[in-house]
Amino acid sequence: MVRRDLLKALLFTASGLVLPVPMLEARALTRITHLRLWNSSEQTRLLFDLDGKLPYSIKQLAKPDRLLIELRQVEWAMDPALLHIEDPVVGELHLTRIAPGQVQLECELKRPMVANAYLLHSTNGKPPRLVVELQPKENMEEDDDPARASLVAQTRGREPVIVIDPGHGGEDPGAIGHAGTYEKHVTLEVGRKLVRALNGAGFRSHLTRSDDYFVPLRKRVSIARKHGADLFVSLHADAFRIQSARGASVYCLSDRGKPEPDRALRSLVERENSADLIGGVDLGQVADPELRDILMDLSQRDARNRALAYGNSLLSSLKKVPSLRIHFRGVKQAGFAVLKAPDIPSVLVEMAFLSNRDEELQLRRTEHQEALVRALTIGTQSFFRSASLA
Repeated sequence: MVRRDLLKALLFTASGLVLPVPMLEARALTRITHLRLWNSSEQTRLLFDLDGKLPYSIKQLAKPDRLLIELRQVEWAMDPALLHIEDPVVGELHLTRIAPGQVQLECELKRPMVANAYLLHSTNGKPPRLVVELQPKENMEEDDDPARASLVAQTRGREPVIVIDPGHGGEDPGAIGHAGTYEKHVTLEVGRKLVRALNGAGFRSHLTRSDDYFVPLRKRVSIARKHGADLFVSLHADAFRIQSARGASVYCLSDRGKPEPDRALRSLVERENSADLIGGVDLGQVADPELRDILMDLSQRDARNRALAYGNSLLSSLKKVPSLRIHFRGVKQAGFAVLKAPDIPSVLVEMAFLSNRDEELQLRRTEHQEALVRALTIGTQSFFRSASLA
């Protein structure tokens, strides 16, 4: 009853008049104020300036090639002259008003393209933007997985560089098992073995720490960047209040860098992030704030996509280890600080639960550590081989 009365009150102005429904709807519409086109040798982007968020969808059609961009809860407040552009990829633009607050923009394409769309948040005084990316279809067909394919050009003609990060160290022991096993010692043992295995398999790999000393999270990422890492793997051993919890897991960074609403996962993220805070990539040399925002966003999206593809490859290989249980059947996404380098695809592998007595003893055995190393090496080879990089 109170809610109904409140809603009624909100519909009245100071003079006691009820606002017409169209006026109420108009106030909720997002305005599109500008449209720009940005080209590079690899892709074309349409950028719509907004004054808020809006629902959208895209659909591609062939014969002839064209893209339909449907925008809802929107007011088109842009100069119509901006729809007339000359571009080697995008042809004529046709705007159709489907319904009040709903429009469709048809983009004629001069060549087959693959489209992707996403929203950029307001940053550095710039408005929110809807970005529509167009990439040549032939480039996307080099590999079934665009995340893998994007590494082809990056590592062609050289050994892929992988930085292995043994979690914790020094005054930070990490989890401690019932038998006194320190996470920092196990991660270093497995990390050393993994570096040797990867180097013997045609990769160039490095450790973020080679002994029992503490390395801040910020420094771990800096080390990876110093080595020019193509991939970053952080090794850990989980712990949980329920001693029956068991199994290995693979994580990558979530879309927002925040943990999923899972109590156990939230606890794990808080524990792993407690060492220090992470820094970001310095894009200070990019003078244009808008371009800097776009580059950062694209870098983060690309790194997350690669990390997810790599994580899936590692997890598929780990599932084949007879002595290993898998905790999460799919790659989980969460806000681990050590994974937040926006320019390096990064994964975190929880090898076992040290809080589980059986898994603690298993993780101390050399043969089990070697089985883990073989699986991680094979998963890495499979990831690169699928992109014709091996």
